[in-house]
Amino acid sequence: MKSETLTMVLVNLAGIMERADESLLPGVYKEVGAALCTDPTGLGSLTLFRSIVQSSCYPLAAYLSVHHNCAHIIALGAFLWAAATFLVAISTTFFQVAVSRGLNGIGLAIVTLAIQSLVADSTDESNRGMAFGWLQLTGNFGSIIGGLC
Repeated sequence: MKSETLTMVLVNLAGIMERADESLLPGVYKEVGAALCTDPTGLGSLTLFRSIVQSSCYPLAAYLSVHHNCAHIIALGAFLWAAATFLVAISTTFFQVAVSRGLNGIGLAIVTLAIQSLVADSTDESNRGMAFGWLQLTGNFGSIIGGLC
C-alpha cells in the first residue's frame, strides 16, 4: 500500500472517531443526566462549552498546522483528545465533566484542522475534491456510529 493511501485511510479513520465522539454524549443524555443530577439544559451546556472551547482553539490549531508537521500535530491532538475523554469517563461531578469536555474540545480542534491540512497537502489538485469528499463521507459515517452507540 502506498504511503499516501495509508495516510488517507488513517486520516479518514481519525475523522470517523472525531465525529463519533461529538455525537456520543447527546446519545446518552438521559443516563449522564441521572448520574450527574442535572437536567437537559445542563447537559446541553456541556456540548455548548466544548464547542466554545473548540472554536476558540481553532486559531492555535491553524498556527500549529501551518508551522509544524501535521502528522505530529494530529498525534498531539489525539493524545489530548484521548486524555480528555478518559477524564470525562472518570468524572463524578458536573464541573469535572465540563472541564474535561473543554479539554476534549482543544484536542478535537487540533485534530480537525491538522487532518484537513494534511489532506490538502498530501493530495494533488486533481484529487483534492475527492479526498475531501471521502473525509466528509467517513466523518458522517462516524456520526451515525456515535449516534447508534
